[in-house]
Amino acid sequence: MANVNPIPEKLVNYNVYLGSEKLVGLAAEVTLPNLEAMSETISGAGILGEYDSPTPGHFGSLSIELTFRVLFDKSFKLLNPSGETLIFRASQQHYDVASGQISHRGLKVTVKTLPKGVDLGKLAVGGATETKNTLEILYIKIEENGQTLLELDKLNFIYIVNGVDILANVRNQI
Repeated sequence: MANVNPIPEKLVNYNVYLGSEKLVGLAAEVTLPNLEAMSETISGAGILGEYDSPTPGHFGSLSIELTFRVLFDKSFKLLNPSGETLIFRASQQHYDVASGQISHRGLKVTVKTLPKGVDLGKLAVGGATETKNTLEILYIKIEENGQTLLELDKLNFIYIVNGVDILANVRNQI
């Protein structure tokens, strides 16, 4: 039988922490940011047409939205202009074809943020307010089973992918 890696299946569950405090009362899902590289269109002599040249480690604005079921003090704590650190801890399920066993891997996403705004939501008898905080991400680190898959620190010029410091030479040159 061919050597088959475990099949990643799904996220079993997750928790969100504001610093060391577990946040309870969030809606069921959080959408992580979309990393879109900043690029420059390249064209000229010897080039057939044009292409976009991405600048490694340089991404447009990254944001995340947290939706709370009701309006309470945590939404206002996230408005702190000095920023907050959020940690998302999850368990991901994998299926091992060779052994026929299900296993789980830890996923940790850490973001350092600044507040962009808050949508206070709506008031409805017997309903959730769906209060939504929007946060700018200045730092994000994604780890699976303790291995760094991505670390982006916009203010300290760090861009690590799968453990490789992509911008080490650039930092040394500037």
